[in-house]
Amino acid sequence: MDKEEKVDNVKKVEEVKEQKTEKIEEPKFNKVEGKDLKKEKGMNHIENKKAKKQNNKEKKESKEKGNKKVGYWVGGIILLLVVLAIVTALLLLPSTPEKSVEGMLNSLKNADFESVNKYVNYEEIVNESESLQNSEMDEETQSLLFDKLTWKILNISKEENTASVEVEITNKDFNQIITNYTQEALKIAFSGESFTQEEQNNKLKEQLKNEEIGTKTVTTTVQLVKQDREWKVQADESLINALLPGLQEAINSLNSIING
Repeated sequence: MDKEEKVDNVKKVEEVKEQKTEKIEEPKFNKVEGKDLKKEKGMNHIENKKAKKQNNKEKKESKEKGNKKVGYWVGGIILLLVVLAIVTALLLLPSTPEKSVEGMLNSLKNADFESVNKYVNYEEIVNESESLQNSEMDEETQSLLFDKLTWKILNISKEENTASVEVEITNKDFNQIITNYTQEALKIAFSGESFTQEEQNNKLKEQLKNEEIGTKTVTTTVQLVKQDREWKVQADESLINALLPGLQEAINSLNSIING
């Protein structure tokens, strides 16, 4: 064998060795790569599982919040229905002598003369008093008649269609109001000045607003009758004297002076 053949054989042997090396190393590389792929798939599976768990948690929380909101709405509606039921029950309570007297006095105090008619005919109250009947008072003046009104129910007696309510009523001292008003009117009259209806109302308002005017308390028995299942207050002289304490006394004093 010559030298060139030996060299060729050596090269062939080396090539065969390289090919074997490549074949041996290739499976090792694929095996490692397979492990990496398997590991990566495992990590993806874990992450997917965590994401699914988080998603389920968020859905559960969202559902719980929704249930709470529904609960609040239902609770609010139930509360509203209960309040409406209580108010309706109160409005439908049967009329009683005490409620009628309280309603009349409250309406007078608040100058709600339309509501007064639910319990007593306001015109009857006016007609029972000469001073109210003959005067031309505006709404403000009328409201000042009763703005300081207070009362206390003392006793109630009731039969089938009639009732009596004993009540202690406190209001401005109208004897003092009329006395002061008369003095002012006489000054104007003696001065020769005119004294128009508007000026008379203004002078009366001044006295009704006068904080120095005291109060007077009168105890009276209010009479009521039952009409169409409602208790109605009967306007009489006793009731007027209690609502406007001292007024009749002042009128009597003026009449005695005028008649000499």
